[in-house]
Amino acid sequence: MSGWKKGAVTLACDELRRRISGKRVALMMNTTAIDNEGRLLIDVIVNEKWAEVMFLFGMEHGVRGNLYGGDGELDEVDEKTGIKIVNLYKYKELRPPVEWIEKVDAVVFSAQDVGVRHWTYTPWLMLLIESCAKANREVIVLDRPNPIRGDIVEGDLPEEKFTLRPAGLISGVDYPLRHGMTIGELALMYNDMRNVGADLTVLKMQGWRRDMWYDETGLVWVPGSPNMPDTDTPLFFAATGLMQASNFSLGIGTTTPFEYVGNTDFDGELLANELNALCLPGIYFVQKYYMAMTYLAPKEGSERKLVLCDGVYMVISDRNIWRPVETQLYIMDTLNRLFPDKVNFEHSRSCRYRMCTDKICDALKERKSLAPIIEEWKQGAEKFKRIREKYLLY
Repeated sequence: MSGWKKGAVTLACDELRRRISGKRVALMMNTTAIDNEGRLLIDVIVNEKWAEVMFLFGMEHGVRGNLYGGDGELDEVDEKTGIKIVNLYKYKELRPPVEWIEKVDAVVFSAQDVGVRHWTYTPWLMLLIESCAKANREVIVLDRPNPIRGDIVEGDLPEEKFTLRPAGLISGVDYPLRHGMTIGELALMYNDMRNVGADLTVLKMQGWRRDMWYDETGLVWVPGSPNMPDTDTPLFFAATGLMQASNFSLGIGTTTPFEYVGNTDFDGELLANELNALCLPGIYFVQKYYMAMTYLAPKEGSERKLVLCDGVYMVISDRNIWRPVETQLYIMDTLNRLFPDKVNFEHSRSCRYRMCTDKICDALKERKSLAPIIEEWKQGAEKFKRIREKYLLY
């Protein structure tokens, strides 16, 4: 990238080149897999002949980010390199197939996590680790920063029933909603705590500190999804993402997704006043009309359409003290109190799996306050900090 200035954080791309030199490898990457110069790693490895790339594992949004979320119609061949794409949507539980992994010496994984549990790429890494263990092949993770800091944890550990019976890629992993870990650290923890036994190598970054935000790293930010446009979005995703299964709008379809909460029949001014009265640190709510995607019928599978919504827009006053996960529980609590006949948090079956608990939905149904759960989650976060300590690399 002409004129690109080197930042504070350096990815271990040179070490990756040395490690895979002369090997037959598979790449499990997407459009966020860039090197220190902002170049797509797929193209760098192929063009500079770091290794013989046998095939690519295709994940959500496609290898080059050309598909919408959940679209399983991936290309069979990468148009630019001519390399075979193995479509993971065609395999049971979306697991990378062992029979393909046995064709290579190692599988390289590189994708940017957003620091929130139900971001699909990182749970997909856990499935890869399991498959590589069964195939007796090395899995190499090119580590990347946690964009919303690595020293803050929010949320409780998932309830056991949701880790034993995962739903797609939004449950089944043993860490809180805001985990404060890198993808490499999560991989090490999963491999050890689940006794997977994979030959796992994590290539560490240089220069990353746990108190860093992504925009302080000097690395290029590439949206891993159309709904993750900039470095602030992961924080808002932590503040509203659990409500994706609801019948109201979070701003999907706008240029600032996850920063809104509203619907066609909400009173945005009332909602803003009630939320601001909570005096939550680091965040402020303003009434806002906006055009966004929302459901128009209260039933499973009903179509989303672009409509005019009335709701609130979140403005961060201090990201260092704002706690988005805690804020989300307060938002749900307030919505349930103000608009009990207008909100449905379980519009989609994915709701409880995304939350990894029954407690929230049960309390909302019974019109109970979420305050006890907020306190439980604070205690759960402190417990997880102790659990994760042995796996931290930075």
